[in-house]
Formats: sequence, structure tokens, C-alpha cells
Amino acid sequence: MASTAESPRNSASDGGGGGGGEDKKVKMTQVASKPIPFTAFQALWVPGTTRICALGSNDSGFGIIQLYNLTFNPTSPSSPKKPTTTTAAKQQRPRLVLQSETEKKIQFKSGTFRASPRSSILPHLLTGDFEGRVGLWDLSRAEVPVWVFRAHEDVVNCMDGAGSRTGRPEFVTGGRDGTVKLWDMRQDHKATGATGSGAGMALGKPLSTMASLKKQVDGHDVWCVNMGVRQGNDDEMLVVAGYDNGDLRVMDLRMGQAVFETNLQHGICSVELSSRRQGTNSRSFSSLVATTLEGSMHIFDLVDGQLKATSASIGSNTTALTEEVVAVQSGDDSTLWQIRHVPQRPDIFAVTDGGGYIHLYEHGDEKTLTKPLGSHKLAEQGILSLEFNEDLEGLFVGCDLDNTLRVGMLHL
Repeated sequence: MASTAESPRNSASDGGGGGGGEDKKVKMTQVASKPIPFTAFQALWVPGTTRICALGSNDSGFGIIQLYNLTFNPTSPSSPKKPTTTTAAKQQRPRLVLQSETEKKIQFKSGTFRASPRSSILPHLLTGDFEGRVGLWDLSRAEVPVWVFRAHEDVVNCMDGAGSRTGRPEFVTGGRDGTVKLWDMRQDHKATGATGSGAGMALGKPLSTMASLKKQVDGHDVWCVNMGVRQGNDDEMLVVAGYDNGDLRVMDLRMGQAVFETNLQHGICSVELSSRRQGTNSRSFSSLVATTLEGSMHIFDLVDGQLKATSASIGSNTTALTEEVVAVQSGDDSTLWQIRHVPQRPDIFAVTDGGGYIHLYEHGDEKTLTKPLGSHKLAEQGILSLEFNEDLEGLFVGCDLDNTLRVGMLHL
């Protein structure tokens, strides 16, 4: 049995959220935007900074990695004229300033900084490309990768790591070839990638490959992966994968096998685990949110280490539910591209859709359902990627099908 909630869109301008009544609404402001000359599949914060890395491909079929700095533009001391109040205000607005650009023959599809420890001065970027290769890049000298190896038979659609949060060396990749693979940053990937090039490069050897509980032959496109912890314990890592046919699968790294799987009926665009504590007894929860092509998101709670449901109604003692389903969007813009939790407030999360909106929610607990916190128009077309800054609460960066980078702030 599943609980279902409707989430009507709350109209809001770019400058803030809807309000009124007793419902809590979160306001949003746009901080800066920058048109870019390519399609960015991901926009990422460089950990510990206000720098942004955008990666994707241009119309000529080349892969692009750009590094931007979110900065102010104070009046130049050499300026002969004293600026007017209006001019000074414009000059003080935050701007995205291009610092470096790297162009490669292979188009980039996915990337993450999460495999690098937070102690790194400039964490290395992991990328996945359209030929199935994974590369590690030092962005201070990105002419050639630190190493590159072939991880999949086809496009590396997605990847994630745990190093920035736990210090662990593992990272995970998902490919169009239907496989989810676990790797170790300490592996000798230089040796792996030494033979062949491009599609002719020999496949690397992963630590493990995620298998189905049903032992079936999958062959379905892996669209998203995420690494997280069970109940805040760094030793109990979980890997979640979402597939184009609606399959959702959770693997326990310590057990080395899938521990939960279900089908959500529609292709899964994004998944994310988040740990939080609720209640006077500080009971620990891990929530799993999955978003789909058809405008619905599915929320699971791991309570005391087990996947179980949020209650169908307030005050209910029911625990046999499998999920809470929230209808976020419908129609032509129904694709829910991305789900991301606010790192400093893991009870709050954002979902982006195909019409350029960001929808905000607050998690419930065992007795309450997920609560909408408002919706905000950020772009004219779908927002493909969204990421929150881990140091500045509420600050986020997104990239969309308008080929624009956008930085905004949630006022939590």
C-alpha cells in the first residue's frame, strides 16, 4: 500500500516564494546567472569554495569542462569617475567569472567531486564520458587527465562517491550498458587504461557489480546512482541505482549484495539518500527519494536499519506501507530531473522539473507526510542539474536546457 499526496504548483516570481496562511514557505532569490556556449549536463560546486565546475558537450561534439568563480565586481580604483548609486549597485552584484576551460574530443556526460577527500586544496574531478570511460582531472592543469580507464561498454550516465563525506575511497558508476559498478580510487587505473584507446580500451576490473535480487539479466539503462549511509553510520554504506524501466535497487556494500528492490513504473531520473535525526529520542532516519519521468517522486524511510514506510495518515500506527508517493508535476513538463537535499538541513530537499521550476519539500516522520514548502520558477526550460553548497546554507547552482548556469539562495 502506498500513501499519495498532491503537490500543487505554487506560483512564485524569480525573487521569492509564495506565502500566506499557516503553511511554511521557503523564499528563493536568484544570485547570478551566466549563458554558456554548450549543453552542461552537470554543474558542481568545487568543495570548500564558491567555484563552480560545469561539464558537458558543445554542438561540435567536443567535451567541455569550465571552471567559474562566483565573485563580486567592485569599482576599479583607476576609474576616473565616481560611480552613481545605480551603477555601484550593479557592479556589486555577484557574477560568474570564467577561470578556465578545457575542450576534449570526447563528450562528458557525468561528473563528481565526491570521491575526493574534503582535505584536498583543489579536489580532483571524476568524469564519465560517452565512450564509457572514467577520468580523473586536476583542474589546475587539465590538459591531460591524471588517469583514465574504460569502465563501461557505453555511456557513463552517472557516478557518485563518498570520499568528501566519509573519507572512504570507493566510488560508483552507472552506464547505458545496464551495469552499476563499484571502484576504488586507490586502484592502479593508470595501468588499466594503458592498453588501447577510446572504445578499443580494455575494460577495467571493478571491486563489484550490482546484481538483482531476482538474478535476472537486466540490460536496462542505468540513469542515476547515489552513495549514502545507513542511519548515519559511515561503515554501513548503501548504493542506490535507478533504471530507465522504473527499477529501483539498493545495495549494501558491506554485504556486497542488493538488499531491496522495487519498480516505480516509470523511468527514474534521480535518487538520493539523506540521514537525519528526529524526535526527542534523536532516532535516526535515512530517507531515500526517487524522482521519475512522469512527475512523481517516491519517498522511502529506513528506520532502525530497515526499509519501511511513512504513515498513510497523521497519527496512524501503520508500518506496512512500502512508500509515500507525491505527485509533483504533470503534463509536458512532468520530468523530475533532479532531487537534492540541503546538506545543513537534511529534512529539506529540492526537486527540479522540465518546466524550469524548483519544488521544495520538508520530510515527514513516522506520523506525518512530506510537506510542500513552495515552488519557484528558475528557468524557462528543464533544470538538468542542481547542487547545494556544503558550506553556505541554501546556496545552490543549477544548469538547464537554456544553456545557462544559475546560482540561487534558499532562505531557510
